[in-house]
Amino acid sequence: MQEKQPVTEEALRARFGGTADFVERELFLGTTRVWCCFLDGLTSGGSISDFVLRPLSREPDTLTAPELAARALYGGVCNAVAQRTDDLETAAQKLVNGFCVALFPGEYAVAYEVKTPVNRSPAPPQVENTVKGAKDAFTETVRINTSLVRRHLRTPSLRFDQSVVGRRSGTNVTVVWLDGVTDPRLVERMKRRVAELDVDSILTPAAAEEYLTGNRRTAFPLLQFTERTDKFCRGLLEGRVGVLIDGLPLGYLAPVDLGRLMESPEDLGRDYVSASCLRVLRYAGLLLSLLLPGLYIAMAKFHQEMLPTPLLLAIIESKKSVPFPTSFEVLGLLLAFELLQEAGLQLPHSVGQSISIIGGLVVGTAAVEAKLISPAALIVVAAAGICGYTLPGHDFADAARVWRFALAALSAFAGLFGLTAGLLAMVIHLAGLESFGKPYLAPFSAAREGGAVLRRRLSAKRSAGENGGAA
Repeated sequence: MQEKQPVTEEALRARFGGTADFVERELFLGTTRVWCCFLDGLTSGGSISDFVLRPLSREPDTLTAPELAARALYGGVCNAVAQRTDDLETAAQKLVNGFCVALFPGEYAVAYEVKTPVNRSPAPPQVENTVKGAKDAFTETVRINTSLVRRHLRTPSLRFDQSVVGRRSGTNVTVVWLDGVTDPRLVERMKRRVAELDVDSILTPAAAEEYLTGNRRTAFPLLQFTERTDKFCRGLLEGRVGVLIDGLPLGYLAPVDLGRLMESPEDLGRDYVSASCLRVLRYAGLLLSLLLPGLYIAMAKFHQEMLPTPLLLAIIESKKSVPFPTSFEVLGLLLAFELLQEAGLQLPHSVGQSISIIGGLVVGTAAVEAKLISPAALIVVAAAGICGYTLPGHDFADAARVWRFALAALSAFAGLFGLTAGLLAMVIHLAGLESFGKPYLAPFSAAREGGAVLRRRLSAKRSAGENGGAA
């Protein structure tokens, strides 16, 4: 075990390497010299003056260094948080987390919390906005996020377990659960996953999801993210475990399955009849988004006999002057659709809307009039894209876009046989996925999951009976 290095002025200066925001302050109290340091920008100068320097300067000059250190720690300084710090690494961590460290000669250091106020207050959700529902969303400060969760769940059973992850970033990662509701094995599994993270930084959502779920070979999300505090708390009430990461205005929930990914925050604001009908439409939109381009390619290229005669004649008439084959036409439109969507995301909001209008209306209409693409192919790709927008989860919609392109490519090579093979491969892939031990196709696989639980219980009873009989 590595020996802890004592905290000194020289050691702290060397630890921060002469950085510009490292501020030092000397204070002479009689014959005792107190040395203070803090990081400018993370701390409030007014709080340091009012709650650290001023109380120390009013201490009697006759106090010795041990007496002054004891007074500063146990009553002389009116600060909400005052912690004794004996080693260098702890003092450095306090400094980067908004503390002021006061070093008393020959004794120890005391760290006082003097963080700057919150830069961004909770605002309404931007992506998951609803007509009826809470209007507070997560921010980039993890302590503000925990307070928002506390406001929704005012119960002593709410638990937070905080860890520091990242050798360079020092990011605070908080595991959240409800004691007595969440399975303790799930909580321990998430804690162990966080404790095993040995990385330089965890600053981006993609890095957080990859590190927490492991090395996954799938486009489908194995963690559910949300910016809504009410949705996060509802997941905790369902027995799921949450993760809050400092610097990310998101909350993660695990485990996740297909049924939860197809739920919309707006469903909770409607009556059950309307919400059920819209959820059925959402599943239909998922199927159409995945299969519509592939079905059009397969029927127009390989299986024309499956189309009604009027529809087939209309497709033939629209493709009479188009120089490209159907498969190239649809795949090219799918690729152009993805490029337009990516361009709209990268540009500012107002410019992104203009790009979508120009690309969707002007370029699409001009391409049809120039006989470069057929109207039927444009309608099919546009309908598949609109159906994809009905999916609530952004990550799940991205995975559906990837598989939509793959199914269309398989249909271009082998028709309905390729489409069916690709669809079966996707279902088998989803059936093999698990999110923290839970099947990904739940609730459709609930019967299999219940059967597995029943088999485990019967096996445990048989083992207990055999042990009893042997006894």
